[in-house]
Formats: sequence, C-alpha cells, structure tokens
Amino acid sequence: MIKFFRKIRQQLLSENKFSAYLIYALGEIVLVVIGILIALNINNWNTEQSNKAKREELLIAMTKDLAQDIASNDRMIVFYKNRLAFFERHLQKTDFSTTSIDTLLKIFDGNAGAFTSTDQSYQKAKNLGIAQLCSDDSLAMRIDEYYARTSEVTKMLFTYDFNMTEKQNDFWMGNQEGIEFHFHTALKIPIMQDSLERQANAVALISSPLGRNNIKTECMVKEMMLNYNTGIRKVAQGILSDIEAHLNKIE
Repeated sequence: MIKFFRKIRQQLLSENKFSAYLIYALGEIVLVVIGILIALNINNWNTEQSNKAKREELLIAMTKDLAQDIASNDRMIVFYKNRLAFFERHLQKTDFSTTSIDTLLKIFDGNAGAFTSTDQSYQKAKNLGIAQLCSDDSLAMRIDEYYARTSEVTKMLFTYDFNMTEKQNDFWMGNQEGIEFHFHTALKIPIMQDSLERQANAVALISSPLGRNNIKTECMVKEMMLNYNTGIRKVAQGILSDIEAHLNKIE
C-alpha cells in the first residue's frame, strides 16, 4: 500500500502536476490522521471494556464481602440481644435474696462484641486506581460512604465497647474484696469462700449505687451497640441488594 501511494506521488511530480500533488498529499495526511483517530478510539474502547470487566469482577467480589459483614452483624445482634435479655430477666427487681450465686456471677462476666468489616474488594479497587465502581452515581457514593466512613465509625464504636467492658470488669473483679471469683486457669484452685457469704456479698455489691450504675452503664453501651449493628446491617443489606440488581442489568 505504501509503495502504491509513493508511485502515485512520483508520477504526479514527474508530470509537473504540482497542485494535484499538494491536494493528493493533503488527502494522504487526512487519511493518516483518520487512521490514528480510529486506532485511538479502538484502544480507548478496549481499555474501557477492560476496566468495565474489572469493575464487574470487583462488584461481584464485593457482594461476598458485604454478605460476610451482614453475617457478622447478625452474630453481634444476637450477642447484644442475649446480654440485654439476661439483664431484663434478672435485674428488673430490687430483691436478689433468692437469686442463685451462679446467676449473680454472670452479671460480673461481661464481654465485648467483636466485628471486622471485610473491605478487600473496595481496597483492591482503590489500589487499581478505580475511582468509581459502577455507572450508578448514587450507588457508587453509598459504597464509598459505607467503606470510607462507616467502617471507621464501626471500629471506633467496637473499641469503645471493648474499653468500657474492661472498665466494668475491673470494677467487678479487680476492686472487690467480698467475693472470691473463679478464674479460668490450668490450675484447679478451689473456691474457699462460703457460698452463702459469696451470695450475700454479691447481692450487696449489685445493690450498691456503684454496682447499679455499673450495670446501667453496660446496658446503655450494649443497647447503643445493638441499635448501631441493626442499623448498619440494614445499610449493608441495601447496598448488597442494589449491587446485585446493578449486575443483573449489565448481564
């Protein structure tokens, strides 16, 4: 093809058809430019198709991440509900004289929730330089909000729950001389305190203003965490459902 065009140019020059030569040369330049533009468009199309495939792959992986978050939220919701239900069964009264020592000791056995948001797909998208995961602007903003802000709030709240639980446990087990506790150790160290004395001192502790305030503080924190987990589970489920709907439209 190049030899063909060169032959035409040489023929026009040899015949002193300079104006025709200029027109021909200009046309040849236009053809080259058109060819370059077509090549660029094809390259851009290929790049866009590749990015589209990557985004779809990451969105599919993100649905699995969100499903793990929802399952983790479900576990935490059950955890907090059970603790609050225990308090509701045993602490909405003023007379603990007939409450067993085992039940009383469970009041002192507080635990914190443990939740970790799974954001591998979102972080992979950021590392690949993908600024927006889908063409739906509203959904893309909700995904960013969930991972960029909600995850940080989640970490902060669970850290708060952990720290407050440590303080509450320190109050029950670290600063009291009237109750002998059983600690989980490999050594079988027997309880030497009389069971009636343990029960009486436990009742006195949870009936004191400091004890009651400690219990109320734990209730307040656990209620806050339950409400938060319930709300964030709803957000995660909504995003998951919308991502699945978006992927179905693409197919």
